[in-house]
Amino acid sequence: MKKLWKVIKKVFIWLGAILSAVFFVLFIGDKKRYEEKEVIDDSEEINAKAAKKREEAIERISNSDARTLCESYGSVCDTIADGKERFRKRCKRADN
Repeated sequence: MKKLWKVIKKVFIWLGAILSAVFFVLFIGDKKRYEEKEVIDDSEEINAKAAKKREEAIERISNSDARTLCESYGSVCDTIADGKERFRKRCKRADN
């Protein structure tokens, strides 16, 4: 009787291992593939939206005047003014 119980336990252990492996392959592995596919689909959609926005920005920039574009950035005007002032100071030193 004890040998019979040992054999039955071994059979159930092997069946449990096989069923758990099948469960892992079918459910867990399929879930990972689905998540990877979902990420790829999202990135393609994001890239399409970014390309559309990029084209709109390029069109807006090409239609605008260079001076108004530069003046819209305050730091650009400040940098240009600083550069002109440094140039004037250098010219004054060269004259002396």
